[in-house]
Amino acid sequence: MKDTDAKKKMNAGELAQLALFCALMVVGKEAVQVIPNVHPVTFLLILCTCCYGRRALYPALAFALIEISMYGFGMWSMTYLYIWPLQVLTALPFRSERSPIFWAAFAAIHGFAFGGLCCLLTLFVVGPKAALAFWITGLSYDVIHGVSNAVITGLLYRPMMKVMERLRK
Repeated sequence: MKDTDAKKKMNAGELAQLALFCALMVVGKEAVQVIPNVHPVTFLLILCTCCYGRRALYPALAFALIEISMYGFGMWSMTYLYIWPLQVLTALPFRSERSPIFWAAFAAIHGFAFGGLCCLLTLFVVGPKAALAFWITGLSYDVIHGVSNAVITGLLYRPMMKVMERLRK
C-alpha cells in the first residue's frame, strides 16, 4: 500500500478517514470500558500508521484530547498526550511491514510498556519512589493490556488491512 505523501495536501476524503479512525478509537474504548485495559486503540493506531504514515499523529492527538475532554485533566491525561503519538512514531519505520504476527508483537510490547511510559511523568513530578510504586501497582493491568493488544491486533490486522486497501484505491 502506498503511503500518503507528507508534502501533499490532505483532501477531504483523507481528513474524513482520519477523523473516522479517531471516532473508532473513542467509541471502541468506551464500548469495552468495563474490561480494564482492553480496547482497540493500539490496533487502530497501528492500522492508521500503516496506511497514512505521519498523518496518524492527528487521530492520536485528537483521541487524547477527546479523552481529556470526557474525563477531565490530570496527570494521566498528560501521559496520553505523549504515549499515543509515541506509538505512532515508533511504528512509522515499520509501516510497510504486513505481518500480523509482527504487529501483534508490537502491540503487545506497547501494552506491556504502557505503565512504565506513564511512570515517566510521575518520575519527574513526584520522584523515583512514587514512580516505582505506581508502576508496580499497575503491572497486572499492563499484562492485560499487552495480551489483549496482541489478540486484537493478531485477529484483526489482516482483514482490516484488506478493507483499507480497498478503500484507498
